[in-house]
Amino acid sequence: MKHLQITLTDEQYDKLKAKLNAEAQKNMEHTTLSGFSITLNEAFPGASWLTVNMNGELDLGDVDWELK
Repeated sequence: MKHLQITLTDEQYDKLKAKLNAEAQKNMEHTTLSGFSITLNEAFPGASWLTVNMNGELDLGDVDWELK
């Protein structure tokens, strides 16, 4: 099986977890199922960033990634 590995800093990880937890709580309060999307963007090799959309977009900034 092949893998896509995206490396986050501790700060990016904390922001991601906080966003997902906060929006999941809102979903529970309003009885909705919004889900979320994670988008890996790359302008050219070495210029990659990650965005997460769940009831609004969170830009996590620069990330390193690789296919394994």
